[in-house]
Amino acid sequence: MSGLGLIRPDMLEIVGRPYARQISYPISASDIRKWSLAVYFPEAPPAPYTDPCAPGEGRLVAPLDFNPFAWGAAEKVPTGCEIAPDPVYRSSGAMEHHLGIAPPDLRRALNGGVSATYTGAPMRPGDVITAESAIAGYSVREGRLGAMLLTDVATTWTNQNGEEIKTYRMTLIRY
Repeated sequence: MSGLGLIRPDMLEIVGRPYARQISYPISASDIRKWSLAVYFPEAPPAPYTDPCAPGEGRLVAPLDFNPFAWGAAEKVPTGCEIAPDPVYRSSGAMEHHLGIAPPDLRRALNGGVSATYTGAPMRPGDVITAESAIAGYSVREGRLGAMLLTDVATTWTNQNGEEIKTYRMTLIRY
């Protein structure tokens, strides 16, 4: 199968449009402490993650890799144009159906890599984080099994003040 036709015009139209949005519960000091203890175990976590009186920050701060969605989301906001995809596409990472577009006819998927870019804005107790995901782009490559569709996804986290916390990028390889 050639890569021609894997990227349809309707798929290109949704590039950059958010397809998933979720809002966290307010971050608690206990969440930050427990996360830090687990991540740094068996060593003790750095003081700013467990001690609100630690020098430097003056308030408790979460580690960069802290995930306020680890215990679920307070709210998942639908796009309003979702369609029900064949479950086989959903299990291979399809996301186009959230924007009313039929996913490409590709039934297998691999993680093509992830990265995170941090802005330096910390997460603190009381913060409510919004995560918004959008398809950043598509490309096609040939592999040993034929054409592969690479879907780049960007998820941006912002706090209740609109400050960007981080952007998480993932490449999904579907074939």
